[in-house]
Amino acid sequence: MYLFAIDNQEELQEGITRVLKEQYEYITYLASIPKDIDHTVHEIRKALKRIRAIFRLVRWDIGEQLFQRENIKFRDLARQLSDLRDFHVIISYLAANFEAQELRIEESAYIRLVEHLNQKQETELRHIIEKQTLETIKEHMAIAKEELSGYPFDFLGPNTIRQGVTNTYSQCLDKIAESQLKLEDLPLHELRKRVKYLLNQMSLIQEVWPDFFKHYATSLKRASDLLGDDHNIAETVTMVNKLSEAILSVSDRASLIKSMEAEREHIHREVWPLLGKLFTEDADTFVKRITSYWLISRE
Repeated sequence: MYLFAIDNQEELQEGITRVLKEQYEYITYLASIPKDIDHTVHEIRKALKRIRAIFRLVRWDIGEQLFQRENIKFRDLARQLSDLRDFHVIISYLAANFEAQELRIEESAYIRLVEHLNQKQETELRHIIEKQTLETIKEHMAIAKEELSGYPFDFLGPNTIRQGVTNTYSQCLDKIAESQLKLEDLPLHELRKRVKYLLNQMSLIQEVWPDFFKHYATSLKRASDLLGDDHNIAETVTMVNKLSEAILSVSDRASLIKSMEAEREHIHREVWPLLGKLFTEDADTFVKRITSYWLISRE
């Protein structure tokens, strides 16, 4: 398993180049031996998010045009696997909660719903196989690996950390405020993505001050997981609302959605105090401290 962290003995250019190369190689390995397609898809998507977090960190060093090109490229690769991942997550969520008797729905209705979703998942899997999506991803990784030497990483340093983390942390603060003003799915989804980017950036530089970063990253991961669970439930609600009555009756749909909305309320009660603790500082204060840790570790 590759270490997604810059070693204290590495210069920033050296560390980021190595980590990107390893993430490309990891994705290639996963796409070459897809023994468990659900695990493979999940891991590839996580690696692509880590790569995008790195490009957000070096955004001001490489220039906006190159950043946008790379960010869109890796985003679009991940999107090719998003539907299959969504079906797996929704089916797993429904199964776990039905087993725990937390869904207000009859067993016959639950079985009919899951059979429908399994058919959808199988159709999407056939689509991915027919389009040779994993082969396409492998080809892009080979190209990305070749392009590494051409990236303008020559002047990466403390200012890279300062600018990249400031932007990500500031976006988290903005999305927290927006989400609290209107508890709607889209702002919460955008907040989840920003928290994930910050988590990946903190994991990347955690070796400079492990006592702080590992504790902070652990709490960030909990917040990210909670927001991820909330997003998965929101996607499930959207999917359930689109089902025909032949699959799910009006009463079963209403009962199921009521159960899921109750769980979302429980998640929100936990996640908001946690986010309040994680984002007590303004962006300048937080990033000044992060940058000082980086400089001290290099003395």
